[in-house]
Amino acid sequence: MIEPGGDPALERLFAYRRRQNDFRLAPDASALLLVDLQYGSASPDHGFNAIYRDIGFGDVVDGYVSRLRDTVIPAVQRLQAAFRAAGAPVVFLTVGTLTGDYGDLTPRFRRAVTYWREQGLEPPYARLGTREMQVLDEIAPLPGEPVVPKTGASGFTASPLERVLFGAGVRQLVIGGVATNYCVASTLRDAADRGYDCVLVTDACADVTDAAHDIGIRSSAPFCRVETADAVIAELHG
Repeated sequence: MIEPGGDPALERLFAYRRRQNDFRLAPDASALLLVDLQYGSASPDHGFNAIYRDIGFGDVVDGYVSRLRDTVIPAVQRLQAAFRAAGAPVVFLTVGTLTGDYGDLTPRFRRAVTYWREQGLEPPYARLGTREMQVLDEIAPLPGEPVVPKTGASGFTASPLERVLFGAGVRQLVIGGVATNYCVASTLRDAADRGYDCVLVTDACADVTDAAHDIGIRSSAPFCRVETADAVIAELHG
């Protein structure tokens, strides 16, 4: 298990956290949960990345997109193949407005909508039924795999995700997606508090900057195991 930012001097102090997250993945109880890997959040030409370019942060977008292309998408594809081969569910979350007018988003998100309009820019939040709300083609769902839309950061407080997982008998979640220190971390913490055993896949996640990604990994580590995609696949297949 990877423990980012660990201090050897505090090894005994936090030893109980390893015990908290000491479990093995079981294909009949686990699911791969992919957070917001949609065009509005993970495409270089849509949504947030398009607006970041417009305000002068093209270099930041290029770094983010490079990580998605070179690391995250290949890792997610390997995970999808492994979970499907094991007969374990692959579940997708997407984020955006379901009503189309942003009125169903959280107050925080609505204030951001106002901010972008004040800058003379179209808000980057995806609308249901648009390309921005669709999962990336490279990792597209197979027929029957659930795509669960949400209107906030966490998949558990703003969507029917928990009912979907309950119906599939899922008690363990292997989580990847974007952004590591935002929707991924929010969903993971809520999952842990609801009794799910969680694994955060470090190379299946990305954030706008490497620093934000690293913060997301470190701050999530007490609530989960942190593993690489290949380690998860090896464990899943026993």
